[in-house]
Amino acid sequence: MDDLAGSFFNTDEFGEEVTLIRGGNSYAMKGLYDSPEVANESVGEVSAIAHAPRLFVRISDLPDSKPRKTDVFTLGNTPFHPAMKLSAIDFVSEKDGVIVYRLEETK
Repeated sequence: MDDLAGSFFNTDEFGEEVTLIRGGNSYAMKGLYDSPEVANESVGEVSAIAHAPRLFVRISDLPDSKPRKTDVFTLGNTPFHPAMKLSAIDFVSEKDGVIVYRLEETK
């Protein structure tokens, strides 16, 4: 976890400040946003698959150390993406103390 905090969640490296909104409360934390989207293109009769954006956060940063499918995150504007609000679709708990949320953009 120290290696992850020192590099991937470090805002001077790959990480960024995100805000979790849950039950009317806001929680600031560091996360790593990844949007592996593929353009919706067709080659012959085969269409490309669009992948959902993901957000990696430390489980210890979540309230009660528990992720929820109702979690909503706000991300600020960065050189890599505009400001956005994202809702959790699902999540996976990694063995290294990280939660990976699968997200969709909300208004």
